[in-house]
Amino acid sequence: MSRDVSSISLSRRRLLGASGLLALSGCGFRPLYGPVEQASAQDPGLLEALASIRVAPIPERTGQLLRRILQRRFEDGAPGTAARYNLQVAVSFAAEPLGYRRDGAITRLRYTASANWALATLSVPPQQIATAGIPFRTIDSFNIPDLQFFAADSARDATERRLVDAIAEDIHHQVALEMRRRLETRAT
Repeated sequence: MSRDVSSISLSRRRLLGASGLLALSGCGFRPLYGPVEQASAQDPGLLEALASIRVAPIPERTGQLLRRILQRRFEDGAPGTAARYNLQVAVSFAAEPLGYRRDGAITRLRYTASANWALATLSVPPQQIATAGIPFRTIDSFNIPDLQFFAADSARDATERRLVDAIAEDIHHQVALEMRRRLETRAT
């Protein structure tokens, strides 16, 4: 008998949830972190505007990785779109030891990555469109095994890659939101 009651309450919850989503879609609700491809289906100019963003060179190896990831995310929707905007990104990394052995050797490191961005037009003189209000910050860590230098390097590289992916995702979402806001204010 408890299975019947739980299945009825589960189906009621699903029905209420579905009706809530339908009500939100009727009032123009759009998820904040939804895929840009879905948003571009509703806003045809958004995909083209994002594809027209070029990422300026970022120093260091992690900056090169971040630039490549951002370029792929922006240009994937409409490759070959003419450049109209320039995205400047500044990234900084800090490392701090977390774990020590009895002899004082470090066994765990925490990396903190911070990033700021600014979007401007490519016109002369450039006009600033948007900037990061608050720098994005992400934290990750890795272990340093004893006398396993290749493993320590691999763990550090993987940590840096995760940090760069998180930064790229956040910057992409923030820039997409700013571009959508810009397109909506132009339309009105």
